[in-house]
Amino acid sequence: MSALAVGIVYLLPSQVRKAGHWALRFFEGRRTIRRYNADMRKQLGYWFRKPEEEERSLWQTGLFSFDASVLLNIYAYSNETRDELIKLIEAYADRVRLPYQFGLEYSRNRATVIIKQVNNYLKADKDLHDFQTKHLEPKREHPHLSNESVEAIKGVRDDLSSRRKEMESFISTDPFADRVLNVFEGKLGPIPAEEELRQLHTDAAARYDKNCPPGYADLKDKGTPDAYGDYIGWSQLIEIAKLEQKGFVLVIDDLKEDWWLIEKDRTIGPRPELIDEFLRLTKQQIWIYTSENFLRAAKMFTDAKIRDEAIEEVTQRLASQRESANIADLKPGLDEPKSLSSMNGGPESQKPTGGSVLSSSFTSGDSAKPTTSDEEE
Repeated sequence: MSALAVGIVYLLPSQVRKAGHWALRFFEGRRTIRRYNADMRKQLGYWFRKPEEEERSLWQTGLFSFDASVLLNIYAYSNETRDELIKLIEAYADRVRLPYQFGLEYSRNRATVIIKQVNNYLKADKDLHDFQTKHLEPKREHPHLSNESVEAIKGVRDDLSSRRKEMESFISTDPFADRVLNVFEGKLGPIPAEEELRQLHTDAAARYDKNCPPGYADLKDKGTPDAYGDYIGWSQLIEIAKLEQKGFVLVIDDLKEDWWLIEKDRTIGPRPELIDEFLRLTKQQIWIYTSENFLRAAKMFTDAKIRDEAIEEVTQRLASQRESANIADLKPGLDEPKSLSSMNGGPESQKPTGGSVLSSSFTSGDSAKPTTSDEEE
């Protein structure tokens, strides 16, 4: 009989229990070591701002994509700001990729957005005309204005008329659309096959039932399948990243809560689920910006000449979208899309963010569960 066997035979019952206790502790300890040896930054980093060097690296080597909301907002800017933003997009033409859904939504809505801007000019001119007629033309009483002031008002109306006509001309002859089309020549993703599109609709419906981003917030204002557009574009972006094995800088001015983490009306950053999902499915990084923070980041990481006035104009545009969103929440049915501040707090944050909740990129999908590099056996 071996010494081990002899030892076991002579163990008292209490000693057997004690030996079993320590054996259990030993094996549990081994499992504990495996359970707690994961890197928190690696596993949960999408909840935190990524290091600046990662952001800079993505600008140097990653791909760039622009949601239709960004390309359509171009028509709301002054000519100077519009030109600066398009020049920045053109500077990365060799690394630009456009999911088919993003391109489709830009093409479908371009004329509608232009007409809306035309109507803004018409409304402003009508308001000035009514003001003149009601308050300035009767000479019986005050207010009386100097001839210079009256001419100044006339000058404003003439300027409004001139700019309105220029905007109207974009419907048929659009130099800015020509530049956008040139940038995306040969860079548009494939048209989804009918069966593929049906599957995307099915997947989107299942995700929206669980409020899984992106896109579910569109159900409030859009019917199906139109409300599935954001998810379709997101899925196509992921497929491009898989194919090319490259990370992405995504610029988007859709400011709803299904793209951005919002706490008490303050935008913290992109939805962490989105960054997690993108990383899990592609093994690549994504950095998400609004147009405002895209311009801010360009000033940090490139030699692009971006005027502070241009950034301020874009900031005001996004603030206007946020205000319209708040009104729409109180008065459902307004045609302005719901949107909130730009990423990471928008105007409240002077430093561009993108790449985590406290930055500007996220990921998730059906699986909110983050991946682990060392699964417990």
